[in-house]
Amino acid sequence: MNRPSNTLLAPLWLMLLLLSLSASANNSLRQLHGTTMGTSYSIRWQQQNPEQNPAQVLHRVEQQLERINKHLSVFRQDSEVVALNRSPLGQPISLSQEADRVLSLAKRIHRQTGGALDITLGPVIEFWGFGVQPRDLSHKNLGQLELARSRTGMDGFELKRGRFTKLIPGLELNPSAVAKGYGVDLIAEAMSNMGISHFLVEVGGELRSRGHSPQGRPWQVAVTRPEKLSLEFQQLVPLKDLAMATSGNYVNVIQAQGHSLGHIIDPRTGFPATTGPLSVTVLHPSCAVADGYATAMMVLSPAQALALATQLNLAVMLVERGPTGPLSRFSPALRKLLDES
Repeated sequence: MNRPSNTLLAPLWLMLLLLSLSASANNSLRQLHGTTMGTSYSIRWQQQNPEQNPAQVLHRVEQQLERINKHLSVFRQDSEVVALNRSPLGQPISLSQEADRVLSLAKRIHRQTGGALDITLGPVIEFWGFGVQPRDLSHKNLGQLELARSRTGMDGFELKRGRFTKLIPGLELNPSAVAKGYGVDLIAEAMSNMGISHFLVEVGGELRSRGHSPQGRPWQVAVTRPEKLSLEFQQLVPLKDLAMATSGNYVNVIQAQGHSLGHIIDPRTGFPATTGPLSVTVLHPSCAVADGYATAMMVLSPAQALALATQLNLAVMLVERGPTGPLSRFSPALRKLLDES
């Protein structure tokens, strides 16, 4: 993948201010907060019957978090994705529903973005120190980077009828660029199955909503300026029956020879991306889809990303460097959504 992590999923690099108000605003509004996968989660919902109390919701949420970690965590040695990384060449391995969906989606986004999303960058991620092993660039060289890159490539594995086959030695999947969003989708699905009609689910900055806030309006989410620890708003986004994912490259960084290198890797070079937008926000019914495209567009130029968003009718906000500070640019689909809200 392009976006590595210190846990299963990338740590929260962009603080999203959830403006859905506190429980005091409405007696039926309930909230849960906690930590998972090296980041935080926050869930708000309107309780409509006793079976939707916080204890029951927490139980269902924990079930879904365990499910996503069990299948897709590169930090759990007993996870399915680690087993796939260890599998022998040429041997088809049956996939769980979770792994099949995430890997298939990653393949599709890879094709549609001209290779901008690549979930096989595990060896390159480890080279730069954004993966499982401790960071140590002092003993690294370009030869080692090229060796790591030789073990990557989305054509290095095959998916056929729910089976995974590794085609090149040393291939290491790291599906975090899609998996966190998929985890949000699983939690949202569980909430809906409990009969909860109005909720906002957030895990590490990725969100999915259903219904409306206690005020009868879409849930309001503020995307902050793409600056480390900034609390200033870049854009207020209404969410109703939509998911939102934001990706950026300026918080989880390393310093090398006087340069700041972000954690999103450009598959075309093996180096951290430096020429793309400051941040990308994508709205979509599926958080997994939004998550994948937000990461992929970070390695494209702003013009390429907007052209792709227009072609695919994706609701996208890009933030790029402007003459007086961060400048927002919107795809037609997102502009229409904001005009109608």
